[in-house]
This record gives sequence, structure tokens and C-alpha cells, in this order.
Amino acid sequence: MKTIPFNIPYYSKDIKKDLNQVLKNNKLTDGKIRSDTERFIEKTIKSKKIFLTQSCTNALEACISICGLKKNDEIILPSYTFTSTANCILLNSAKPIFADIDPKTLNLDPIDVQKKITKKTKAIILVHYNGLSCHFEEFLKLKKKYNLFLIEDCAHAFSAKYKNRFLGTIGDLGTFSFHDTKNFPVGQGGALSVNNKNLIKKAKIYCDKGTDRSFMGKKSYYSWKGVGSEIRATELTSSLIYSQIRSKKIIQNKRKEIWQYYHSSLKKIKQNVFYLLDEQYNQSKCAYHIFPIIFKNKLLRFKFTQFMKSKGVECFFHYYPLHLSSYGKFFCKYKLQNTEFVYNGLVRLPIYPNLTTKSLKKILKEISNFLRFII
Repeated sequence: MKTIPFNIPYYSKDIKKDLNQVLKNNKLTDGKIRSDTERFIEKTIKSKKIFLTQSCTNALEACISICGLKKNDEIILPSYTFTSTANCILLNSAKPIFADIDPKTLNLDPIDVQKKITKKTKAIILVHYNGLSCHFEEFLKLKKKYNLFLIEDCAHAFSAKYKNRFLGTIGDLGTFSFHDTKNFPVGQGGALSVNNKNLIKKAKIYCDKGTDRSFMGKKSYYSWKGVGSEIRATELTSSLIYSQIRSKKIIQNKRKEIWQYYHSSLKKIKQNVFYLLDEQYNQSKCAYHIFPIIFKNKLLRFKFTQFMKSKGVECFFHYYPLHLSSYGKFFCKYKLQNTEFVYNGLVRLPIYPNLTTKSLKKILKEISNFLRFII
């Protein structure tokens, strides 16, 4: 029986040609291709400043340092996210404060966030799950009221929008992922988007390993100006990112088509064992990174994944909540009801541009078979 894999990376048609150009240029770091790709992304998403990085994790770590966050500062974030979102806080000796999510979007619940704001709160990290925007109006109000930094973790969300603005360009800082599992895969790669003009100089210093190299002007030397790290993307990675983003329309249209096919087909099935997310919420435009089904309990989720596996369809659950993990318990002693419910029930279906209509029909057929068995 042939297995339908959970994910297959998509590669643009120009990818080899663009990589060969890097080799012809005979320059592997800090070259024209990275600079051109950064300007291309700035123009595409209307960011004030883009820095290509080796990973989204690197970009998140940079955000905390650039904002000057330090020991005992509190930063609110969702527990339903990848470890990088929390580790970037701890690497700067600040304190993560976990808040609950809205089950309609799987993003931070602004009501619960406000309850957790104290005099020590300095920032909120928004994770746009599946590339669907959080409740931005509410978070912008909290930012203004409490004088907070807003950092957008857009690992799922390159090309997604809130109203007419791209996610990753609305908060003070934003980060993107071009990991092998993301919509625009390059293996390892990321980007830092700086939207607060007062942070651009600090970002340049950080991304240039703590030096003033980027704005040395007529000086014949550059010097140490602050904390920084080696996070810049190579020319090879930058070339891959450029190739993939140039294929944005093809990639996103196909993902949207698959997402909507799943959604419309599953909506027609009469059942009471799972619920679906909507593709739009509060004037947002989705990136269609994930198609999740949220079952009522962990047992149903387990039975479903085992059934689909037996039929040759790879389906997986997602994040283990950080506040429930052995390390997360050092920072959180309270329950997050929605987060725990979603974790217990969520399953991700295959979604990628090379997924065929035949495979899609098989996936939906097996879901229907499972529901007949359960119901």
C-alpha cells in the first residue's frame, strides 16, 4: 500500500539556476544575493527592514535582545507553540508567562493575556497559528495601554494578512520561517522584520555580530557597539529563499485550493466528534500552512491517527503544550483549559502543493470511513 506522506517540500522551477548563480559569483556570505532578497521581501510585504537569518529561531532570539529585555522582565506568549518561542526569552534571562488560546483561532486569547499583565510585563509574543491572524485590534490596544513591545512569531504566516497589512509587519518586530516543513521551504532559513524604526539601528548591530559594520560610512574600520550574534543567512540560503518566494502565487494558490477542498468537504459531513477552523477571522487572510481537525478528546484523536495510518495516510498531532512539559512546569503552575483541550484533540492532515486530487479524495474517503466506524 502506497503511503500518502504528511509533507513533501515544494521546489520552484528556477531553484537550480539561482543556486548556480551563487557559485558563479564565487561569494558565499554577505553578498549581493542576500541583499537583493532582503530588498525583494521588504517590497513584497512592505516591511521597513528585513534581515535574512539562518532560522526563525535566530530571528526570535534577536528580537528579545533588540528590545532590550532582560532578567526579571516578563514576556507573555502562548503555551501552544514551538520551544523556540520560549527559549528566546530564557536565553536573555527574562521570564515566560504562558497565556491561554482562543479555540476559534488557536492564537492567544487577549482576555487571558490582559489578566496576566503585571508591572513587570514588557512584551507579548503573538504566534499566528496556521498563518491566521490573532485578534490584532485588541493586542494593539494592550500595547498602547501598557507600553509593551509586540513581537510576531510568523513561522506559519509568510504571505498572510490582517486587513491590508502583512503579518510580521504590524508589531514592533516579526519573524518568519523557511524551514523544510513550511510553505516556502529552503531547509533551514528565516527572516527578521523590523517595523519600529527606532529599533533598526539596534537590529543592524545585533545582526552584524555586535558591530557597526552596516553603517560605517567612510570609516576604514568598524568596531564593537553592543551584543550581537552570527545569524545572517548565507548566499546559498538567500538564493533558495528568493526562488521560493518568487513562486509565492503558485504555492499559495495550491495550498488554498487544498485547504478549501478539505473544509468544504468535511463541513458537509454530519458528525459531532470534531470541529474545524475557519479560513478567515476578523478580516484576516490565511497562509494555509496547516489543516487541523480538533477532536473532542485524546482517545478519538488517537483512534483517528491510528486508523489513517493503517490506511496509508500520515496524520500527526502538533505541539505538546509548553506549560505541561517537564521544563515548562518551572514557569507555570496553572492550567490553560483551551490549550489543553486543543492539544488533546488536534490532528493535522497532509497539505502541500504536490498533493494530488487522487490522494485528497482518498484522505476524505478514509475520514468518512472512520466516522462511520465511530458514529
